[in-house]
Amino acid sequence: MKILKLQTNLSTLAAVGLFVSGCASPNVNPPQARSNTGYVDFHTEPTAELSWDVNRFDEGRQTFKRVFHDYEPIADGVLRLSFTPGHYRLSVTFLNRTVLEPALAEVDVAAGMITPVLIAFNDEGTGTVKTRSTSVGGTVYGRRGRRTKIEYSEDTIFGVTARPEQALLYRPKEQMPYTLKQSATE
Repeated sequence: MKILKLQTNLSTLAAVGLFVSGCASPNVNPPQARSNTGYVDFHTEPTAELSWDVNRFDEGRQTFKRVFHDYEPIADGVLRLSFTPGHYRLSVTFLNRTVLEPALAEVDVAAGMITPVLIAFNDEGTGTVKTRSTSVGGTVYGRRGRRTKIEYSEDTIFGVTARPEQALLYRPKEQMPYTLKQSATE
């Protein structure tokens, strides 16, 4: 009985540890800045329905670690992530656009401030995109099996750049100048 309780406590601690140790949180928009927290707003001009994939460089492991990944486009077009104050190297790419390589941005995050990052797309032409999907079920050879479907399609390929802008005092997303510009054009 004690072993089971110990395992439950350890799994709870592990879950809390993962939540607390993360340096960024998913798309947020609190009414006011949290203490010891800065924010990064990723936006495009004009706004676009994008499925974001953002990673930060981990100096200790010398690799990028995922901080945000969502197949659903952000409703208002602005992705806001919260970070502890500091310097970050971020990699930005998209799940619903074909890009040559992720955009890289060096971002300084200050407590109570928002660092906007303007994402720009450059049309690099078209290319053939290979997609692969795997499903489990009946096959020609029997009742169970795995099928892999490979499709090729023509798609526009984009180059992506990420340009950090002047940091601004914290405000909710709907009050930011780039959000106001976008809603005025809609």
